Amino acid sequence: MNPDFLNKPFALLDNKKDRYLLILIVLVFSIFFINTFKPWNIGRWHSDLGFVKFLRLSSYGIVVALVFLFTQFPLRKLFRQAQFKIKTYALWFFIEILLISLVYIFLYGNPLGNFMNDFLFSLKYTILGICIPYSFALLIIYYKNQRAQIAHLQTQIGKLPEKNLIAFKDDNGKVRFSVLAKDLLVLESTDNYVSVLYILEGKLQRELLRNTMKNMEESFKDSSVVRCHRSYMVNTLNVEFVKKAGKKLLLKVRLIDNTIPVSEKYTSRFLDLLS
Repeated sequence: MNPDFLNKPFALLDNKKDRYLLILIVLVFSIFFINTFKPWNIGRWHSDLGFVKFLRLSSYGIVVALVFLFTQFPLRKLFRQAQFKIKTYALWFFIEILLISLVYIFLYGNPLGNFMNDFLFSLKYTILGICIPYSFALLIIYYKNQRAQIAHLQTQIGKLPEKNLIAFKDDNGKVRFSVLAKDLLVLESTDNYVSVLYILEGKLQRELLRNTMKNMEESFKDSSVVRCHRSYMVNTLNVEFVKKAGKKLLLKVRLIDNTIPVSEKYTSRFLDLLS
């Protein structure tokens, strides 16, 4: 296996909403599947009936959801796993399987008896039971994200055409200057001003504008000029190089000597630039 493949980002579970969606799908799917099909004669593992049996069978799915809730949020935060690489994700998923198996033993087995035998039994059925709902959840998340990316790309069509001038207004709404869309590079927050870096006659130029980054972000909504840091916005059309340094991204923008940092909350917007 190519080692570079293992170092590629696994972005499906970087977004918190996607993690919540994973947990919800696994929970609902597991409860429905176990109660409907009762695989591996699981309905006969205990002599219960009716609503009590429904609760017991549903509890297997609830345990999985609770373990994922723990591993995908507090545990990831504890180990600072904001973003996964493929190899990190594979290890993390294996740890989740182990934790689910251990919880099953303490809830439904006898940890003081033949622990290893119970653990292997629990591990076997955990793997078999989690494969379908987990894979189904990842497919749904992947499909949702692809749809969102397509919708985003469609909104970009016709945005910031090369010959259009972008008018920059101050905090009173008055136009102070205009820049060709294709020549806009970076917006940088400077106290109560925004520095606008752009290209004019092949040279880097700078204009100060009395305004806020929040207003600028709203002005450039659904365009190629996006917020990447509390102090920076960049025109992604002029991003020449993207470097991943640990858990951070650094952007090299045309004619700008210093790299532009990407804050963690904005990283997902730039992951596609790494490919």
